Amino acid sequence: MGSPGAIIFIGAIVALAVVVWGAFRSRRSIAIAVVAVFVAVLAAGCGWYAFAESQSLPWTIGYGVVALLSVGVGVKHMIGGRGSIESSSHD
Repeated sequence: MGSPGAIIFIGAIVALAVVVWGAFRSRRSIAIAVVAVFVAVLAAGCGWYAFAESQSLPWTIGYGVVALLSVGVGVKHMIGGRGSIESSSHD
């Protein structure tokens, strides 16, 4: 793996770490939402490619799970939940 490959690999690991961190963070952050949506789009594309190129069902399912979880984290940080600032200000 050359330098460009290593940079892409490190970027992917950092992006996944941000999404995992965002899944357990209670405060909303638009930055985490943007990274989560980006990871979801990439994971969905990789899942489609894994199925179209090699019909690899385990990789397709794995990428699909990552995409769905990333969408969930993105929605959580864009819309918020019961513990968000908007719902607590109405009490």
